[in-house]
Amino acid sequence: MLLDPRNGPDWDLPPPTAPIRPYVIASSPRTGSTLLARLLWDTGLVGAPKEYLNPMQLRDWGLRLGSPARKAALAPLRGRAVGLAGRPPLLPRDLQAHLAQVIQRRSSQDGFFGLKLHFHHHQQHCSATPLTQLLGARPRWIHIHRQDRLAQAISWERALQSGRWASTQGPGLPQRYSRRRIQQALDRIERQERGWARILDGEEQISLSYESLLTDRQGSLRRILAFLGADEDTLLPPDPLQRQADHRSQAWAARFRQGL
Repeated sequence: MLLDPRNGPDWDLPPPTAPIRPYVIASSPRTGSTLLARLLWDTGLVGAPKEYLNPMQLRDWGLRLGSPARKAALAPLRGRAVGLAGRPPLLPRDLQAHLAQVIQRRSSQDGFFGLKLHFHHHQQHCSATPLTQLLGARPRWIHIHRQDRLAQAISWERALQSGRWASTQGPGLPQRYSRRRIQQALDRIERQERGWARILDGEEQISLSYESLLTDRQGSLRRILAFLGADEDTLLPPDPLQRQADHRSQAWAARFRQGL
């Protein structure tokens, strides 16, 4: 059984009829990257961008297609580590074969294929083999980040504690404030953003903030579609996901700023 229904064949796209034009959404957790990927998918213009290298995706695609990811998919999970690093990395040839199968099913007919990639998944899977080799062409990069890093750290910590990563999921487990753990999340975010800055230096890229995506969704999407070379003059879809921030997040931020 697939953990994510969107990994099933009902969501596949017709095979591409043009050379693949890959793009990567470079992110760290809780920056709105899932919202951005879903909005781009729902335009119907640039394929079906998704986090195809995270542990759940590797599991689903491995089980569905019997791909080289199957062995990794069946390996036992290890608690909280799954949210940060997950399973052992695939061998480069297996990773390339996995992505080749996904690309054939999730690219637009004119060749757009999107991969959402957190920094820790890039380090885990792509350090040994350049993405250009894995994707078959040099990708364009969309770097999404969050200006309010404290809010990002709190959102990340709450998701880790609750197991609730999207508004479409249930209420999740209880969460308890911890200044130490929020600071650890802030430190991880800082390291990941520095890492992306090194990787993206000299690459063809566009930068987008979580805050601008929320306040100007249509303008943000049109900028990205124009950057990718797609037709941005289209009716854009409604927001598929809701924000998860609430009074508890605000209270935690106030406590943290007070040094508590």
